[in-house]
Formats: sequence, C-alpha cells, structure tokens
Amino acid sequence: MTDEAFPHLKSLARLEELIEEAELDWAEILDPGPLSLSTGLPVSVVVAGLHRRAMPTVSILEQVGQRLEFLRTSRLRPDGRPYTLKEIGDGAGLTSQWLRQIVKGEKKPSLEHAARIEDFFQVPRGFLTATPSQALDRALRDRLEDEQAKQMAEFRSRNQLNSVAFRGIRGASPQTLAAVQALVDSIATDNQDK
Repeated sequence: MTDEAFPHLKSLARLEELIEEAELDWAEILDPGPLSLSTGLPVSVVVAGLHRRAMPTVSILEQVGQRLEFLRTSRLRPDGRPYTLKEIGDGAGLTSQWLRQIVKGEKKPSLEHAARIEDFFQVPRGFLTATPSQALDRALRDRLEDEQAKQMAEFRSRNQLNSVAFRGIRGASPQTLAAVQALVDSIATDNQDK
C-alpha cells in the first residue's frame, strides 16, 4: 500500500508516532468502534485499514446506499428511532422514492444531492462518496488533531505557559513538540539555577 493510493496511511503513521512518543493508549485512541461510527465503514474494514491490510471496496452505488442506510441506523431521531426516507427527503429536499433507489443501489446522487443528505445528518461533505481510505483518513486526522490539542494543553499547563500563543505549533509533529518541550525544560532549568 502506498500513501498516495491510501491516504489514511500517512495519518495513521503520524498518530502512531504520537501515541508512542506521548505514551498514550493505542487501543483507546485507535478503537475501531468509534472510528467505524465516524466513517460509516464496517468495523472489519476499519480494522483492516488500521493493520495496513487491503480494505474491501464496493461499487459507488452500493457504497452510497450502504452509507445512507448506516446514517439512518446510527444518527437517530430525538425519540431514538431511525429517520424514515420521507423525513430525510423532506429535510434534504428530495423524494423518498429517489432515496429508496439510492439505498437499493439503483441510483447515484449528484454531488448536490449527496451534500443535502450529508447536511441533513450533519456529517462532513464526502461522507457518502469517500473511498474507505479517504473516510478513515478523515477520522484519523480528526483524532490526531484532538490528541495534539490535548498534548498542547497539557504542555501549556505543565509549564505554566497559558498566556503564550502557540499558533504556529498546532499540528506539529511529535518531534517538533518534543523539541519545544526540551527547549522549555532547558529554560526552566536555567531559571531555577539562577
């Protein structure tokens, strides 16, 4: 597998690097269950991607239908029941008949219609049409950003740097964060010696 053909590999490598350097819990951060929920991919496909194995693909028609059905069963109405196709159609400005054809894999939505469905369920654009690798990459990048933000907050708190703006360091690699930590530690040690 190459990073170009499988974009999730680069994000996975960066996240694994952060997990190792910060001694985080791999099983918690890369839990396939929540990743499945945020991608619309079956857990088995997420596990394959996390282990750098080929992720099964289906035709775009099947994929869009499966992900729409996934959204119906995982993003529930306030009363805990799945949305009907009519409710989705009314909310997205589409007909329930047309949505039924999508679920059956008989029709593919235009980008505009896919965007309306994605907006209805409040999921990112491309949720319905992203390849498995692209979907997993988006979820891994989100997880990476969350973990980096947590690490930065802990770093700022630990070193009493709450008033310092770290705009340029957001999204930095674990090596860069380690270098900044070493610099701050060095300055703190020098100040204690004086």
